[in-house]
Amino acid sequence: MTRRTDDRADGPRDANEAAVTRRDFVTAGAAGLGAAALLDSGGAEAQVVAGGGAAIRWDHEFDVVVVGAGCAGLTAAIRARDLGASVLVVEAAFDVGGRMLHSGSFVSLGAGDPVQRRDMRGERDAEGRIQVDPIEDPAELDDSVDLLFTDVTDWSIVDRHGYSPYRYNERDLMRAWAENCPATRQFLLDNYVRFGRINGTHSGGGMSRARGAVCFLMLGDQTDMKAGTVTAEDAGQADPERSSAFAPVQMDNASRVVGPGAFSNGAALARPLEFSAREKGVRFMLNRGFDELVREQPSAGKIVGIKASYTPRRHPETGALLPSYWQNGNVDEQREVVHIRARRGVVLACGGHAGNPEVRSMFHPGMREPMFPTSAIATLGPRVQDASALKAGLKVGANLAGMQQNLILSLTYHVSTRLGTRDAYIPMMPGHPAFGFRGSCGVSVGAAGFEELIAVNQVGKRFFNEVRLIARTGGNRYPGGGIAPHPGIEHKPRDWRNCSHEWLRTTYDYDHGIEAALAINEGSKAPHYYSGPIWAIFDQATVERTGWKLRYPYVADNGYSFKADTLEELAAKIEKGNEFQRVPLAHLGKTVATWNSYVDAGADPEFEREKDGAMHGVATAPFYALSIMIVWHDSYGGLRVDGRQRVIDMQGEVIPGLFAGGEAAGGFDKHGLGKGTVQGFIAGTHAVAETRA
Repeated sequence: MTRRTDDRADGPRDANEAAVTRRDFVTAGAAGLGAAALLDSGGAEAQVVAGGGAAIRWDHEFDVVVVGAGCAGLTAAIRARDLGASVLVVEAAFDVGGRMLHSGSFVSLGAGDPVQRRDMRGERDAEGRIQVDPIEDPAELDDSVDLLFTDVTDWSIVDRHGYSPYRYNERDLMRAWAENCPATRQFLLDNYVRFGRINGTHSGGGMSRARGAVCFLMLGDQTDMKAGTVTAEDAGQADPERSSAFAPVQMDNASRVVGPGAFSNGAALARPLEFSAREKGVRFMLNRGFDELVREQPSAGKIVGIKASYTPRRHPETGALLPSYWQNGNVDEQREVVHIRARRGVVLACGGHAGNPEVRSMFHPGMREPMFPTSAIATLGPRVQDASALKAGLKVGANLAGMQQNLILSLTYHVSTRLGTRDAYIPMMPGHPAFGFRGSCGVSVGAAGFEELIAVNQVGKRFFNEVRLIARTGGNRYPGGGIAPHPGIEHKPRDWRNCSHEWLRTTYDYDHGIEAALAINEGSKAPHYYSGPIWAIFDQATVERTGWKLRYPYVADNGYSFKADTLEELAAKIEKGNEFQRVPLAHLGKTVATWNSYVDAGADPEFEREKDGAMHGVATAPFYALSIMIVWHDSYGGLRVDGRQRVIDMQGEVIPGLFAGGEAAGGFDKHGLGKGTVQGFIAGTHAVAETRA
């Protein structure tokens, strides 16, 4: 394999292609394969279809077109390619991986999948990288399709929030998912993904057994997906204040679940899958936002292609087009609008609606506030989670499923403990090409940090107990302590006692801090009544007491961090410097004075904070304000699909040629990568089986 001069492994290539380096692609322009190289003989120029009364001239043509390069999209693309289809992945961002690339890589599957069986037998991985013994006992790993299916359709579980996480899952979808979990785990293993020991289960993955494991790479002299190694620089381990183009989030030490030298996070899943996809001949059209589906007739017939617009990401200072990490297999297409034909099927895997305030506000009107973004907006750009699949599906008659499930998982929208940056879900450092879009990493203060500050709304008033503001309810997953009467392998699915009045009175534990944060206040004006920004206010004594690093790259002059010698000056700087601060913080001075009197008295009569933690005054100049962000992370609810991931219309009929998976699909209240990877695997399988258009 050709190596790059910086010791990173060269991008994968087709088996029949000559070796070529990334530098070769850039200097020779070979990253852009061009339309002619991608079309069957005869070309796209002759391909015209009636779509909504207008003739459409195809610019590109493939068997399967996958929209989105995240966990569902990559698995669908590889699976379809394995089955002999030509495949194009269309992605709005400049790089491959989606939000999977920023994740913790915890993939929760089950049903007796290969990693569960490996750990049950006490075996190590085939490469001998895993040096630690299994974490879970064999009984905790003894799983089956029937048990997993029972778990993810269990009507009896009610979580600490008062919601039922499994009751409303679509049943045929759950059965197909459970049946395909073992095959998907093996598929991932076959595509260079390596898993540590099973260690618990992800939210929504069931209460009865341990089913989840993180992905890992080993530190090495080269970044090589076949060998399973990553350099310290690419892993973000060479410098504590640097990320990399390979891993936008610094990788985590995985020695506890693997052994010495192992590191994990989403890069250990996304990059191996991307490598394998490119190696097998999957093509990628990046910087290309999905707009519409093309159907043979406006409300009838097969889905035959898509319309997509150019969405280039350029460096905010230099204006240079941001490069993808690997470029072989990229289609260089810069026309404003293109039409791409899908001879067999289109797979929508372009995420949900968490980044679209107008759509997500149907679940919580307070989340129409544009101050609060979805996660990874700096990396993935303005079209991340923009509801494009939802909107396009509705236009061709698709039905929806599971829309109410947005309200069930506490991770859906939550208050972040990373302060001073708008993109507060992930801790990206300089070194990644997109860092300039966020400007600061943010200061991660943790739960304990909220004892050191007061939180004020857009008019400068406190609104809730700061220590309780960030509290979240526990996950509805194995081993389930405190969620069901019998945790671990003693759990009894579908038992009415799991949701009896007596039991639920002991488990309800939801704090409504986020609702208070999003509430109407004095600064909320018609017609939207936006709640506005939230600010953490503290003083120099806090900085000295905590050691918080209030310098670049943690904070920056980007409208989310302010410092001043007086509270009046601080309020003025916030009003002038943050684009979403629409009104003066008129009450800030009085609020701080009142708070300081509470500290002196040792009691907080407004919110009883003295019961939950220490109280510290805000009295020593200079004074500071850092943004507190509410992050809408996951999307639950989306296009209705059946067990083959085929999109279903309002009459209960299949829309031919259209598939959806991951957060584009609804009806499955499960957090994380296990949902998307399996649904992508299923969608890729059945898309290839479609009759050619």
